[in-house]
Amino acid sequence: MTRDTLTVPRSAGVRSLMLSLLLAGSGWIAFGIVAAQAPTPARTIAVFGFVLICPGAVLIRLLHLRDPLERAVLGLAIGLSLAALTSEAAAIGHPMRARLVLVVLASVCTAAALAEVVRGMRARS
Repeated sequence: MTRDTLTVPRSAGVRSLMLSLLLAGSGWIAFGIVAAQAPTPARTIAVFGFVLICPGAVLIRLLHLRDPLERAVLGLAIGLSLAALTSEAAAIGHPMRARLVLVVLASVCTAAALAEVVRGMRARS
């Protein structure tokens, strides 16, 4: 591959960076809503929205799949599997704590998003 095929237009690079940062912070926003004892509907929407979408979406971005349907299905499956495994581990270790599960999932999202940002910076330089 030549250098020209690896370059990404600046607007696409900025958009990708912003999406990575949004995914990295989404878990911590959901955790903040839960920790602040927000009203139940807000907590429910924040937690289910985060668990269903964000962990799978951020991990799928590391795979560079092209087909949108494949990305959507695999992202949902990975996200739900990760949430189930994290919940099971928390339940085995000690009584179920939703905050612990959210912290683990938010940490995974943050680490994967930062890995994508670093990889993108290396590819551009």
